[in-house]
Amino acid sequence: MKNIKIFSILILIFSFFSCSNEPVDPVLLNQLNQQNIDISVVNNGGTNNGGITGGNFTATIDGLNFSADATTGNLSTINGVNVLSITGSKPSGEYIGIQLINPTTGTFVVNQLGGNQTISYKQDASTPDIYAAYDINTAQPTGTLTISSLNLVTNKISGTFSFVGHLSTTSTQTKQITNGVFTNISFTNTSIPAVVNPLVGSYLQTAFNTSTATDLNNDGTTSSNQMLETSCYNNNYLILNADNTFSATSKGVDITASVTANSVTCFTDPSVTGTWVSSGTMVTFTYVENGVTIVSNFTIAGSTLVATTANDHILSRNAGTLVEIISNSSVVYTKQ
Repeated sequence: MKNIKIFSILILIFSFFSCSNEPVDPVLLNQLNQQNIDISVVNNGGTNNGGITGGNFTATIDGLNFSADATTGNLSTINGVNVLSITGSKPSGEYIGIQLINPTTGTFVVNQLGGNQTISYKQDASTPDIYAAYDINTAQPTGTLTISSLNLVTNKISGTFSFVGHLSTTSTQTKQITNGVFTNISFTNTSIPAVVNPLVGSYLQTAFNTSTATDLNNDGTTSSNQMLETSCYNNNYLILNADNTFSATSKGVDITASVTANSVTCFTDPSVTGTWVSSGTMVTFTYVENGVTIVSNFTIAGSTLVATTANDHILSRNAGTLVEIISNSSVVYTKQ
């Protein structure tokens, strides 16, 4: 089956805790180590390190109400990674702490290996035991966290959580933490804003131009932009992510089926995913399709990305009959 397939052809810091020298959540420690963050900087001897107070922090712990007498928070950049830590604590040393690496809003499974969110609970200052949302026996995370609001202008964060707390030495001793809510927790912010490539964002296909005008809709008027002749390319999206991955829908005209039926036939294939890099006025996309690595180059033209193909196969009409012809083509995606 021969298709005009646009893309495939072209294309937290624990330093705020009330008791000094408390151990860092082992799951967070592992994650920080993986990202080459110096743990001595994170721990900083258990001092306050500039965290500020403000907001409400409550939960139910084994059926008993927990309401923090104090809250603190700090967002800082460590070796290029932004780490946000917030805590709700009581004078006894009891606290719940949440740590977020490169924080953002959303709902997350916490203490997931390789994840960016961890949560833990300590009953009082007299014990070193920390209950984390991770079961060492099953090697599975045991909590959820929703960040409903994160304001980097007012430096406040809100959300909800629940988890089963496990000790790092045994899974037989647990704490059930439910109904967790933190509202407008204030935090100091000494983080360095990430530099985002201006190409990052969502693009919509706005044109499929051909050097030979066609009349696919058979209305007597020819067009060089095939999107004026058929809806097969409508809502084709290309999304460039900040981590240099991309995804793109893959829709277009099925040439073979159209010629056979003498009726314009559309196709929709699975979305394409891969990586992208930019250099000068060029963006290069690399992905694998049917086991074959494909490299597609797009030219940056203002707010658009344009890919051109010489001697492309397109659909046209000859005396009203749909036929396959050869034409130069260009696909245009416009940033939204």
